[in-house]
Amino acid sequence: MYRVLFILLFGGLSVLGSPDLLHAQGIVAGRLIDTETKQPLQGAHIFLSGTKIGSQTDQAGRYMIRNIPPGFYRLVVSRIGYGRKTYGIKLGPKDHKLIDLSLQSVVYEMNDIDILNDDKWRKHYEQFEDLFLGFTEEADSVDILNPEVLRFDSNFWGRLTAETLAPLQIINRALGYQITYYLDEFKHTGRRTYWDGEPLFTEMTTSDSLQQARWEENRRKAFYGSMRHFWISLLQGRLEEEGFLLYNVRKVGHPGLPDTRRKVAVDRLIREDERPYLHRVQYSGFLEIIYTRETEDLRYLEWAQELGRRPIDYQVSWLELNERAITVDTDGEVAEPYGAIQLGYFGFHRLAGLTPRDYRPEGF
Repeated sequence: MYRVLFILLFGGLSVLGSPDLLHAQGIVAGRLIDTETKQPLQGAHIFLSGTKIGSQTDQAGRYMIRNIPPGFYRLVVSRIGYGRKTYGIKLGPKDHKLIDLSLQSVVYEMNDIDILNDDKWRKHYEQFEDLFLGFTEEADSVDILNPEVLRFDSNFWGRLTAETLAPLQIINRALGYQITYYLDEFKHTGRRTYWDGEPLFTEMTTSDSLQQARWEENRRKAFYGSMRHFWISLLQGRLEEEGFLLYNVRKVGHPGLPDTRRKVAVDRLIREDERPYLHRVQYSGFLEIIYTRETEDLRYLEWAQELGRRPIDYQVSWLELNERAITVDTDGEVAEPYGAIQLGYFGFHRLAGLTPRDYRPEGF
């Protein structure tokens, strides 16, 4: 699952519950039918957003997804000629959930104009590519294979919205993934970019051992210092061990007075949820996250419009809550759509740096 709100910004706790229990696997199974005819639907694609885990329905409309780690997931159901549906599910260790589903048939009308040769469309697409794929070096190696399914609206000055007539087919040659991306929402206004969608990952294969090694190294770099790396390190009580420093920054609200900045007491930041694989996070102001093991790069300074200074030898991100509290699972997934606003370095890295939610570098 991937829900994002980015804003351009200038200028010890252990995992609750038994470790063996938390690594037990669950199963989701059920049957899919046509909403109107009640007949089974064969060949529908059912997957867990943000993962490589999925299944197809058989002749009787049945499906089963096995070996699911505990956590919060979005179960996505899609079939050609039918509307897509998404279901939020919480799956515990050894849970077996029976979820019967139905889809409504739909007819999509394709626009007859030559989109790819339309100057206005191409201008919007170039902007969308930057905002969606990102500004990092890895983004140069990411391509959307079917851009013609995109439609844009910019009726209001400074705003760009996008929708798709079919899932985006994306190839990430830097990380070695093919991604089928079901875009739910995309909106850019001012310095803010919102999007919500459901990615399904497929690992690319190669007989070239050097290429495989490059993919592994790039995946490792994408993971370390990411928001997922931060959340997992926080929940496992390994912030300093993993190179993170954490502060709480609050706006004083009085001209001439500096903002307050204090180290965070982690045991006051996280609360138990009703399930041992879910955690409630609540705070005021901003979390300032400093990752000490990577330096800034010049592309970040260009994106942040700070080319007047030199890169520093650490990376700074901020998180601000859109909700009173958010729920984070043991994979570092935030359950609430747009629950946490990402600023600074977290906002700099976008789809080009996304790895599947179950990816972990060797040795982590």
